[in-house]
Amino acid sequence: MLKAGSLLYAIYVCLIIAILSGGLIYIFTINKTLATRQSVKEQLIDRCTSCFNYFLLNPKSFEKTSMQQVDLFGDGLLCEFTKERWGMYSKLLGKAFFKKDTIDRNYIIGEVADINPLALYLCDFGEELKISGTTKIKGNVRLPKKRYKVVNILGNQQANNPKLEGNITVSSQNLPKITSPKLEYPKNTIETTLSKLKENQPIYRGFDQQTAIVYLDKGESLDRLNIKGNFIFKSRDTVRINDTSKIEDVIIQAPKVVLEEGFEGSLQIYADKEVDIESDVKLRYPSCIVIEASTRDYEKKIKIAEDVEIYGGIVINGSSFREKQNNFVSIDKNSLVVGDVYCNGIMELKGSIIGSLYTHKLQLETRSSKYADVILNGVIDASELPNNFVRLPLFGNTGENRLERIKNIQ
Repeated sequence: MLKAGSLLYAIYVCLIIAILSGGLIYIFTINKTLATRQSVKEQLIDRCTSCFNYFLLNPKSFEKTSMQQVDLFGDGLLCEFTKERWGMYSKLLGKAFFKKDTIDRNYIIGEVADINPLALYLCDFGEELKISGTTKIKGNVRLPKKRYKVVNILGNQQANNPKLEGNITVSSQNLPKITSPKLEYPKNTIETTLSKLKENQPIYRGFDQQTAIVYLDKGESLDRLNIKGNFIFKSRDTVRINDTSKIEDVIIQAPKVVLEEGFEGSLQIYADKEVDIESDVKLRYPSCIVIEASTRDYEKKIKIAEDVEIYGGIVINGSSFREKQNNFVSIDKNSLVVGDVYCNGIMELKGSIIGSLYTHKLQLETRSSKYADVILNGVIDASELPNNFVRLPLFGNTGENRLERIKNIQ
């Protein structure tokens, strides 16, 4: 006959075994659940990548609507994508989801253009293009009927061996029309002020959130600012940005924008009248400078000082002949623009363009004189653009070419 103490001991042993067994089962269940969720997560990552590739290779998917949802392989793992304009580029916001699990991927994208872009388009007003010094133009060009000639602007003060390599066809009196570069605001926005933003630095806003439109008061500058993401800064006064600021992926809209010496960042500038880029400024890809056509009669200009680098492009547009005569773009020596420069006005090129230049007229101003349709020591090379470089959609997205990721904007 068992003693009561032995029975109690046996109960304790059974209880401990039950607890250990239950713990083992619980740990096994947790591990299995985690493994399953990890497996689903990995599948969602792969599916999100596959869906991105699908949409990038099939740009016509967005012809009728800005949002698409697809079950790519018919297995219940859904992908949802939204495509919107972001300045001169587009943003593609994508996510793959299954029940409560979601993977997000957001990119700035654009259309990869023709393989052999023009190097230069110069309108025909009866005068030939004149090249001098160390000027180098490489790529197909469209020039006036008189084509081009070599001239010696500065006499014996420098070497004079300019080169033009590429097929030449005849241009017209007007540049090819471009689609409107007008800034389109996203559908969902919120409004705020700079003073409120500065309370919490650094400042980041994801592109899966509403776009924040930040209104600047008169005289407010963007100095000592560390900001990145889904912001549009709007001002009715001149906006100045110096090298104390770190700005990435934002859009600036103002009558005049000044980037002071030494600034480095990634932004899109939409100005009404003037953009002044001081020396040693670097605008990382994808950046751009845009001045739209206007019905008002005033001078519009974009001035690029020495030792500046811009990766993206420049656009200054005009409609009437008088407006085109008032539009002016200058790129000083040792400065570089990688991308397209569209100047429906007067262009002065002393630096380099890796990409294409479309211009109404050319001009060179020296200390002693002013010359028409002259390039001195300038470089235009369309052949050096990387194969996957996404250029500005000047002539509209055709829907025929593949789209390409430019930058991850998580």
